[in-house]
Amino acid sequence: MRALSAVTSVGVFIFVLLLLQEVNSHPMWGPSGIPPTTIDFADSIFNEWAFVTIILGALLAMAMIGASYLVRDERLINLVWDIRGEISDDIENIQNKKIFTPDHNFTSKEEE
Repeated sequence: MRALSAVTSVGVFIFVLLLLQEVNSHPMWGPSGIPPTTIDFADSIFNEWAFVTIILGALLAMAMIGASYLVRDERLINLVWDIRGEISDDIENIQNKKIFTPDHNFTSKEEE
């Protein structure tokens, strides 16, 4: 399984390198083959590709919200801990009128 993961990682790395090479050698960069400056890039993103940028931002926001929803842990024990905090055991002991004795047994006050 680790070998498959390593081969996949190397394949993705090679794919990214080839993709970068193809993007940089594309004729859209002009007759000299020089990539655009950051000002040209920002101008094209916010003027020529504004709609695509907004759609991409909305998709990324939905993905982040979905991921945070999937990560939530809604088991009862965690919900109770969130509501009452770390002192929940002390509260339960006080409500049940249980005290701690030196022999490490819980006894109620009514038994004494």
